[in-house]
Amino acid sequence: MEGMIEKITKWLHNIAEVILLLIMLWITFDVLGRWLFNHPIKGTVDFTELGLSMVVFLSLAYTHLHKVHVTIDFVVEKFSEKVQWIFECVINVIIAAVLSVVAWSLVMNSQRLLHSNTVTADLYLPVYLFVIIAAIGTVVFALSAVSHIVAYSKKIININKPIENKHLVSNESRIQEVVNSNES
Repeated sequence: MEGMIEKITKWLHNIAEVILLLIMLWITFDVLGRWLFNHPIKGTVDFTELGLSMVVFLSLAYTHLHKVHVTIDFVVEKFSEKVQWIFECVINVIIAAVLSVVAWSLVMNSQRLLHSNTVTADLYLPVYLFVIIAAIGTVVFALSAVSHIVAYSKKIININKPIENKHLVSNESRIQEVVNSNES
């Protein structure tokens, strides 16, 4: 399961990177068109709003899976490793539960948007499609939290055995790996 979630999160993250590049180019050409020709590109606001929401929702699972998000753990880091793993398990259970509710709400909202034929102001794009994509990103985020729950549960149960989950390596271990590889 972990390998499949990792592939999906990487794929969604790559899509988010392409969308971010397109937003950057679109806005650049819009500004140049406005400045040089006094003619902006129609739909820049629509594209930017929808694109940024896609970048966020499609990247969250990748960020969580690889633990590259901001964490404030100055209190938890004072506990033993096992207690830290228990905290991680509980936090990821809460994350998975909340994200499941958010995903369900997004699906329900997309149905309302579909039935009301809601479209964007300039490009007339159906908004429900982008809400469905956001729901997919949220579900994958919840699945990455479930992946962490499984991995940390294994660590708690097998406290003396090493666990082969490269995403659960501490930052200190990652730094040490980089230092060791640079010394070679």
